[in-house]
Amino acid sequence: MTTTAAVLAAAALVAAAVLLVAWPFVSPQREPPEERLSEDDRRRLALGEARDAAYQALRDLEHDLRTGKVTPADYELERARLRAEAGRALRALDELR
Repeated sequence: MTTTAAVLAAAALVAAAVLLVAWPFVSPQREPPEERLSEDDRRRLALGEARDAAYQALRDLEHDLRTGKVTPADYELERARLRAEAGRALRALDELR
């Protein structure tokens, strides 16, 4: 009888754990995470994404220069534009904080 009780207790524990983990995915009250964000949070996320995109573009541009895909003159023009874009995003993020 103790073996049966242990198996039933383990099964109940596993079922409870599965239900606890799966509940956010199957809950009927699910709402998109974006709906819970304030307007400032949405703006902060958008600015962070713009900053990250500019940084990634700068890394790609640096790689393109090293591999000879862009000329040094084009590199300088694009680099200045991307740095200004990243700077605008950073300034706007600072204003939100």
